[in-house]
Amino acid sequence: MATEPEASSSPRRDDTRKRHIITFLIRTLLLMCNIARVAAALIRVLYLAAVAAPAKSLLAAATVAFSLVNAPCLQYMKQAALGRSFTGTFCGDLLAGAMAHSWRLLVQGLTSFVFLCARADEYVRPPPSPLVLMAHDKPASHPQQVHISVVGARNMRISWVTDDRSAPSVVEYGRSPGKYTASATGDHTTYHYFFYKSGAIHHVTIGPLEPGTTYYYRCGKAGGEFSLRTPPATLPIELVVIGDLGQTGWTASTLSHIGGGDYDMLLLPGDLSYADTQQPLWDSFGRLVQPLASARPWMVTEGNHEIEALPVVEFAPFAAYNARWRMPHEESGSRSNLYYSLDAAGGAAHVVMLGSYAAFGEGSEQHRWLEADLARVDRRRTPWLLVLLHAPWYNTNQAHQGEGERMRLAMERMLYEARVDVVFAGHVHAYERFTRIYDNEADSRGPMYITIGDGGNREGLALRFIKDHKSAHLSVFREASFGHGRLRIVNETSAVWTWHRNDDEYATVRDEVWLESLAAGKQSLATTTGRHTDEL
Repeated sequence: MATEPEASSSPRRDDTRKRHIITFLIRTLLLMCNIARVAAALIRVLYLAAVAAPAKSLLAAATVAFSLVNAPCLQYMKQAALGRSFTGTFCGDLLAGAMAHSWRLLVQGLTSFVFLCARADEYVRPPPSPLVLMAHDKPASHPQQVHISVVGARNMRISWVTDDRSAPSVVEYGRSPGKYTASATGDHTTYHYFFYKSGAIHHVTIGPLEPGTTYYYRCGKAGGEFSLRTPPATLPIELVVIGDLGQTGWTASTLSHIGGGDYDMLLLPGDLSYADTQQPLWDSFGRLVQPLASARPWMVTEGNHEIEALPVVEFAPFAAYNARWRMPHEESGSRSNLYYSLDAAGGAAHVVMLGSYAAFGEGSEQHRWLEADLARVDRRRTPWLLVLLHAPWYNTNQAHQGEGERMRLAMERMLYEARVDVVFAGHVHAYERFTRIYDNEADSRGPMYITIGDGGNREGLALRFIKDHKSAHLSVFREASFGHGRLRIVNETSAVWTWHRNDDEYATVRDEVWLESLAAGKQSLATTTGRHTDEL
């Protein structure tokens, strides 16, 4: 008889539990209805403000509204990542989580929509190539996205990412596999973008290193071994140039054609990952280029796809780029990672990386820095002077017409007076080579201009060139194909430029020209059998 009350109490407990669940669901539904009403009222207010208020007031109101919603959602995500309660109750956390994740999806959707709208009026491109997404399946402490860059004459910066944010920023290295005779420590950083938080981004400078020497190294005392070869201290030197790289099947083809060992340094004039606010794509890009970028120095400058800034949302532009791809700007007297310079081949070549998306007008910091940097170049010691930037100053393609004009007007005279030999640009997804130019006219004392934004980006090729363009008579060779270029500086007076088109499994040499340094004070005539020729 004693068991009967216990048996009869079980259905009562079940009924009570059901009532609590139903009550919670009803309250949740009512809360969501109230949120919807508030959102509708807010939209109404914003609409009326848009009609009546000036643009600056509307932007300020939108910024406040965004912050009011975004701040608690970010706080929830941080607490959840630490395994802590946000509201103090399970049901409250469940509701807050649903709202935070809904907000995340909404913001990401709006972000993608903004980028699509921003490009809606551009030229029509061919169908895109699928992305090549690289996963990381190693332990959290193992290095990934390893890439290297030169720092001064004899040092190298090693950069990598670990999911473990407490992993050490240390590099062990030596001249024999597995035998590390030196080590160096550095620092690491992280950054937030919406609800994304990066892994630990490590930067360690090693050296002094011997030129033209292979070193073996390990990052963070974990994972596998990498190897690098330092650039030579004298000529000859071979530089690979690619722009607008991305991470597609076309990108993979370009990287395979470049190969791993027959060049000394890679130069990239902007548009690296094409993440466009989708931060995990930065991680995937780093893994894709690691086999090449961990073995030879990659020297890069920013493009428009690195900006990743949006109206209202208070994210600093170039946050991911500056955190991940730290370049030697301080060593060249620049206060910004967006523009800098470096010497190659023991100073026989000076490479200037300009920022198309940093202030460049007369009186700007970049303008003053460029003037001082060029003034320091002694052409008797440095016979080769190269410049890279993103938006081309000369362009006969239908895409991106005139986008580099303001920068050209601000800086072209300085490059001309310094007798710059070649100016490389990206942005336009095609290949084009001009003769030597100054101020829209052929000039034997001006730089040769080359657009090489054909690395393999997801947007496809820019197929249409303008036949009657005002600069058409200055354009020597142009083709809308994916590929990469190589500048081999043979000695103090001569260099050869080749453009390698991605043709099936082969990198077909489609354009070739010999150059003579402007420091030599005269021109040369270049003729190569079986390939396009030109005089420069």
